[in-house]
Parts: sequence; structure tokens; C-alpha cells
Amino acid sequence: ANAFGIATAQTDFLGLDPATIQAFVADGTALNAAEFAAGQQYAAGVDAHRFASVVLPQTGASLAEVYATQPDFTEALSSAGKAGFYYWSTVRTEYSNASDLDQLNWQTDEYVKLPGGDELVVGGGYNAITDRLAMGLPIQRNTVVEKIASTADGVTVVAGEKTFQAPQCVITLPLGVLQSGAVVFEPALPIEKQAAIQRIGVGYYEKIAMRFDQFYWPQTPQRFNYIADTEPPMFNAWLNIGHYTGEPVIVAYFAGRRAQAFNQLSDADVVQGARDVMQRMFKLDIPAPLQISRSSWAADPYANGSYSFDKVGQQRSDRQVLARPIATQLFFAGEATHPHYTATVHGAYESGLRAAQEVLKHV
Repeated sequence: ANAFGIATAQTDFLGLDPATIQAFVADGTALNAAEFAAGQQYAAGVDAHRFASVVLPQTGASLAEVYATQPDFTEALSSAGKAGFYYWSTVRTEYSNASDLDQLNWQTDEYVKLPGGDELVVGGGYNAITDRLAMGLPIQRNTVVEKIASTADGVTVVAGEKTFQAPQCVITLPLGVLQSGAVVFEPALPIEKQAAIQRIGVGYYEKIAMRFDQFYWPQTPQRFNYIADTEPPMFNAWLNIGHYTGEPVIVAYFAGRRAQAFNQLSDADVVQGARDVMQRMFKLDIPAPLQISRSSWAADPYANGSYSFDKVGQQRSDRQVLARPIATQLFFAGEATHPHYTATVHGAYESGLRAAQEVLKHV
């Protein structure tokens, strides 16, 4: 982003700084931000303790099962601190993984964060980066791949009436598309690669952005956290775009079962739900937004989900198996093939560099 002159803004994505967040309980009562943040920080420490301890019970395959076997770490916290602890250990964890605690395999999680803190791309979004990276490349749009056939002589890619031939092919199909079988491989992928594809989880993560005629919320907090009392608990997480741009735009986002519920709602129902929660939080009559934009990754046949997560039943080697080339013809990249930067743009980018290096060994 810096190299391309694209504006970014430092953000506290994790919400550990009380100056950047405002949290609310279900009826809209605001919580003490410092105590809420302290509860989150404490939960982060408990996370580290959980994975490092040799005395805590670690029974269970899922993170939900592990939680159920461990003591209550929140006894000394205030009510706001307990809310922060819950938000970090449950809501944030499920949002970060785009899945639910009972689906998360705590034993295979090797995710690592980049250094330098969190940055929000505010100078045009990711398109501003990918469009620049793509300049000069012969990209063919509206070309749906149906089959990838490989022989000792090379690779043939079939897309409707079009065919493409090359000595090597780098495959970056999203994990959800690989799982669907929409693209046929001839010969079939090795059994161990097929098994790894099915064991790795595909998460659900959706957003709705709403533009209003004016601000109906304070501009100072970067994020608003809402402790819902519904099942699934909806409208937990809000990003205040106005904090960064000065424009009255706010984003609500959803993950796991929340995202699946979100995808079942009409635009009108989502907007009404958002307005109801905003009215509780901000104590104002919230009108209909002027514009909305919502994602639908789960319904997109070229995605079939948002990004990968470590699922119960997944093996530690599955991502490496997915990334492994087949002979000297087929090479695999994408966030799901990265062992540590999963579910991220930089993970996908690095995996592409890795696949290119593998191809160059045969050129």
C-alpha cells in the first residue's frame, strides 16, 4: 500500500485499547471501556496460558470442549470485565476464524500475526492494491474453468469452449470451490490431497456497510461491540468507517452461524435489525440508510465461503499436503495452503510467491 501510495490508517482491530472501543450490553447500556478492554486483555493472557500450560486439562477436540473442562478465570473481574472476557474468548475468536467454537480444532491452530499492528486500507480498498499488481497481466475474465487435465507433456485447462495449454499450471481455486468438485481434475487429485481438502474448514464471514445522511453515532471509537442476547447472537461487531474517513458509514459484520443466519435475511430485514441495535446503543431514532452494500461469499459459486479455518478432525499436515505440487505440472497456492498466515491476504500473496518459486525450479 505504501509503495502504491494507497492511504491506510492504524486501527485497533483487537480492541485492546479502551480509547478505541465502546461496548454495550443487550439493552444498549454502555459498559466501562477500560474494564471491558482489561477483560479482553485478561482473556488474551488466559489464551496463552491455555496453550502453554502443562497442568490445565486439555481434553476435547474442539475449542468449545476445551473451554468446558477448564476453571472459571473470570471470578475477580467486574461485570464489564467479564463481558470483555466473553467477547475476546468467544465472539472475537469466532469472528477471527469465521466459525464457531464447537467447530474449531484447537490442536492444529498454528496461525501467526504479522508484526507492526493493524492497518485499515482506506484509499480505495483492496482493489486499489490488486488492480496495481495486475497491471500488464493478460487476465481473461468471464472464463469459468471446468476441467484441469495434466499429462507428462503439460497441462490443459478447459473453460467452456476455450482451452488453454501450458507446461505448468498454478491453481489458486478457493478451498470452497475445491471442496465442491466444480472443477474436475484428470487424473483425479491424489487421495491424500482430496482428504486434506475435505478436512480443512471453510468459514463464513459476511458484512453489510451502511451509509447514512449524517452521523448517528460518535466518531471517536473505531469499533462498537454489542453483547446480544439472541441465538445466534447477531450484530456483535461494528466498524466505524467514519472514524477514519469522516463519512457517515458504518459496517456490521458476522461470522460462523451468525453469517449463515445473516445470509438467510433479506436486505430489509438486515437493515431493520441493524437499526434496532443502533437505536439501543446510540439512543437515537435511526432512519433508513441512504445506501447499503452487503457481501454474500457463501452464495458465490466462485468462493463457496469466505476463508479457511482449522476444523475439528483436521490434521496438522493437511495444509502442507494441499500446498504440495503434483509432479512438475500442477502447483497450488491460496490462503488455505499457507501453514501460518491462513485466512489472510498476505498469506495468499506469500503462497503465490512460494508457488512461483516452485515453478521456476522446472523452467
